[in-house]
This record gives sequence, structure tokens and C-alpha cells, in this order.
Amino acid sequence: MATDYQTIYILGGGMLLQERKLEVSSNNVANVSTPGFKKDYLTVVSYYVPNGEKVQETRPFEPSNNYVYPIVNGVRTILSQGSLVKTDNPLDLAIEGEGFFAVRTPEGILFTRKGMFRINEEGLLTTEEGYPVLDENLNPITLQGQEIKVTEDGTIFVDGEQVGKIGIFKLQNLQKIGEDFFQGNPTPSSAYKIHQGFYEASNVNAIKEVVKVIESVRAHEIFSKLIQMTDELQGRWNQAI
Repeated sequence: MATDYQTIYILGGGMLLQERKLEVSSNNVANVSTPGFKKDYLTVVSYYVPNGEKVQETRPFEPSNNYVYPIVNGVRTILSQGSLVKTDNPLDLAIEGEGFFAVRTPEGILFTRKGMFRINEEGLLTTEEGYPVLDENLNPITLQGQEIKVTEDGTIFVDGEQVGKIGIFKLQNLQKIGEDFFQGNPTPSSAYKIHQGFYEASNVNAIKEVVKVIESVRAHEIFSKLIQMTDELQGRWNQAI
């Protein structure tokens, strides 16, 4: 039979898991209208606790002395395509397919799917935050002229003259930085199309994420009540003996 602290440990692990689920789902809901946002999800693994001690995952499962509790393995990002929203702004660009825009920030080169760009006073193509957007060689892009045209492969024409190509990169060892940016090891992507006059919406399904929030809140309440009941039963048992 499991010792009492094992029961509390298992229930507490379940409660903490629901807190993390709630945190991730709430952040997804908060960014449902953030252009280029990619939703996150938790990965969870189970650990066996024989007699209250952590053991290797290779240990055979023995129902008589093993008790399972959940551990958050990490937070991963789902890179599925968001819908394309038409703006008719020639500086709004959406990627359909695989890849990220590259931008130069104070922290170094980062990558984003948010293609709502601007031209600053120096004629540089930048993000809304003012970070320069980079070309295929990771150099800033200068746009000086009236009519700007961007083809599906990212080639840029200004007043009919080719001036460069927007860099689109796929990432290895991808890591999310904040809500809009990623870092990783970049290599040129070829499996994409650029849509000028569009931006990519968040890939969050608001209804599904709200349901997850409700489920996590209810599950957290259940685990909390079970912990309270277990504590009360232990108190009665101690009084009885």
C-alpha cells in the first residue's frame, strides 16, 4: 500500500500539472489575435515512485509497489499554418509554408512569422518594433522608391527594378523567444510562398483553448479537494491510533 506522503505527492503533481496547462492555454488565448503567433502545448511524462524513490524509466512496472505521478517534460510550439488576412498594405507579407523572416535585434538575429513591416527614416525595412528585416544574406534591406512589389519567392522590386530578396529561413533547434520571435540554427527555406498585402494570423483555435482553460481549472479544483480530503483522513487516522 502506498504511504500517505506518496498519495499527496501524486495528487500534488497532478495539481501542479493543471497549473502549467492553465498557464500555457491562457497565454494561447491571450494571443489569439497576435499576427504570426504560434500556439504552445505541454509535453508530459509519467514517473514511477516505488516506496517514495525516483527510479529509472527502464524499471519494469510492478503494480504492487509502483505509483505514477506526472512531470512536465517541456513546452513545445506548434508551427501549423495560420490563416492569411488581407490588408492590401504592400509592406504586409505573409509566409505560406515553411520558414521565418530574419530580423536583427539587440540580442542578435531572431526569426519571426509576423510580417507586418515598416520603412524607417533611413529607408530600411523594419518590424513594428524597429528591427531591420534581413535579406537572404542576412543583410538589412533598403527600399527607396514609390511602388514596391514582392514576388512569391521573396524577390523585391522597387519601381520595377529588382533590389534584393527577403530571406526566408527554416530553423533547427528552434526555441521560442517571447510571443513573436524564435531563435535557432537557420538554413535557407525553399518550401514557401510570400503573399504581399497579407499577414498570417495566429494559429490558435480560440474555442478549443478556452475549453482547455475550463478543463484545467476544474481538474485543479478536484486535485485540491482530494488533497484536502486525504489530509483530513490522515488526521482522523492519527487521532484513532
